[in-house]
Amino acid sequence: MMMSMLISGPHQPGNDIDVYLRPLVDDLKKLWSEGIEVYDGYKRETFTHRGMLFCTINDLPASRCLSGQCKGEKDCAHCLDDTETLWLNNSKKQVYLRNRCLLVKAHGYRKMKSQFDGTRETASAPQHFSREYVYNHVKDLDVIFGKKVKLGKRKRADKGSIAKPSGKRSQFYGSYLTGRT
Repeated sequence: MMMSMLISGPHQPGNDIDVYLRPLVDDLKKLWSEGIEVYDGYKRETFTHRGMLFCTINDLPASRCLSGQCKGEKDCAHCLDDTETLWLNNSKKQVYLRNRCLLVKAHGYRKMKSQFDGTRETASAPQHFSREYVYNHVKDLDVIFGKKVKLGKRKRADKGSIAKPSGKRSQFYGSYLTGRT
């Protein structure tokens, strides 16, 4: 079965995509753990049919929203707490730096200074975090769904404050997941 869903434009759900996905995830968990009895007309017998989500095909912003990695300072899926960001005042966007560290050591882009942020990249790629580590990192986040209502000027964060991890917990993370660690 193939399911497609396209929601774009100013009314796209963003972080609220979980509201749409929650029933699907609940049904998939039930299909995987319990299965459903299905009748095979050719063999004239019943069997337990199980189902799973095989893959999703998304653009980058949708992928980041589904994984819970969106709209924040510490939102690189590879770096987590070591994410380096820069706020661009004119375009009002967050830029993620250090993406060249993911390239192989001998890659030419690592040496380029003027084309990037004026520095050579010498750091090695960050360690791979296990699914359990990431889940424990975000499991206690309090997520409030719905579009944010603007109430006036925003307040600046304290320089000494610690940035929160991503603003939501992915529907696809959980201790019930099996597979690659």
